[in-house]
Amino acid sequence: MRLALDDYLDADVAYFAGLIIGRGTISEVSGVRQITIRFTYQSLRAKGISVAFSPDEAIRLGLDSVRERLQELLDTDIQKISKRGGVDLVIRFMRNNMIWRNILLLTDGAMTYPFFKVPRVFFDPELPLDWKREFVRGFADVAGNIRHANRYVDGRHRVRLDVLNYRTNWEVPVQLCTLLQEHLDVPVQLITWGHPNLGRGFREHQLNVFAQPFLKIGFSLEYKQRILEEFADWDAKNCANASYSPCPGERRVGQKSPNPDESNDAKLDPRLLGKHIDSYWQICRELGCTRRPQPGVQLELGPID
Repeated sequence: MRLALDDYLDADVAYFAGLIIGRGTISEVSGVRQITIRFTYQSLRAKGISVAFSPDEAIRLGLDSVRERLQELLDTDIQKISKRGGVDLVIRFMRNNMIWRNILLLTDGAMTYPFFKVPRVFFDPELPLDWKREFVRGFADVAGNIRHANRYVDGRHRVRLDVLNYRTNWEVPVQLCTLLQEHLDVPVQLITWGHPNLGRGFREHQLNVFAQPFLKIGFSLEYKQRILEEFADWDAKNCANASYSPCPGERRVGQKSPNPDESNDAKLDPRLLGKHIDSYWQICRELGCTRRPQPGVQLELGPID
């Protein structure tokens, strides 16, 4: 490692980095340095089996705790500003201090989430697992959703981690999936890509993780955590024979007809241009997934989204 990890990173900084990579914007104008974390009402809304939380309740129960944690870490003022469609946490730095420089180091100079990648340090084998979990937890708090409507066809509940769809960040879902499966032992069922040949146009990409395995990560937002635990308990009682395995990297698929938007170079990652896609794992492979089925093992059927 080029730097001692504990010189610029700990569990709280990892959590903060997850928030930034998920929905953060960094700016510096006339000596005023600012980081804005955007919580949309859609991401704040959560509904369980027996309980539901409105955005107003979510703000009261969740965002205040996030704000307090960041204030303790950053020792600076943090404003909570309601805007159309969501709430911003606005953090201002009056000086070019160490935490500001550390964040720029983690984002490799990128300033907003369409250009962010998962920082390389989180794939370092020497990094404590708890710090890696905190990074994913931060991402899930701001960009994850947990709802009864996310359940699979067999009734099991799922957490979805949303990555907004920009030409510059298609590899982020694969990076998150690698971090979850290879480093944190949390199986990802599949990635639902915002790709025109997979029936979703260019909507956001979604990592689907079943509730029970996601308990290893959890949410720091108390109300989301309560719903996660309710879903996991229901699944354990009603789907007791279910198994949870990581995506094998390839599955059997049917052939899909070409879609004219498959060649949309304004929205597709350059690595996908000219490629006909029949299934999610083909995109994963083009964008760097290294998982492959064991030799001689019959390919599984692809899951139904």
